[in-house]
Amino acid sequence: MNYEIEELEHTMGTCDCCRNTSHSLSGFVHTEHETIACYFFHLTEGKFTADHPANIDIIIGQWGEGCTAKDRQAVSLIYFENENGPAIMIIDAKDRDIANSELIHNALNRDEIIDSPLAKSIFSIFDAIIVQDTRL
Repeated sequence: MNYEIEELEHTMGTCDCCRNTSHSLSGFVHTEHETIACYFFHLTEGKFTADHPANIDIIIGQWGEGCTAKDRQAVSLIYFENENGPAIMIIDAKDRDIANSELIHNALNRDEIIDSPLAKSIFSIFDAIIVQDTRL
């Protein structure tokens, strides 16, 4: 499926643990006919290790007129680099701040996604974000 990224907010701050500059990015993910997700990407400059990964929260589901939080759920990932190269891993969204968002009905755990059709979609959405979001 082809996705188009719409960049939204970009804020900067300082990481509490390492004092490097951190970035919080958000955006929407669209198909040709509809919006299917929004994302929140948080990263710290120079830090992409397993103990200091970038965090990505994706709210997937229906958007637009007539849609409510009951139509959407949250998925969370981490991105890091190690001796084998870049890695992306689904984590429990219930353990992230996104779990308390008024935009969602449910925050999914890793076990609910792995080996499901949703996993393939989430990784495709992540790929589109990485390739198309010019701020990354």
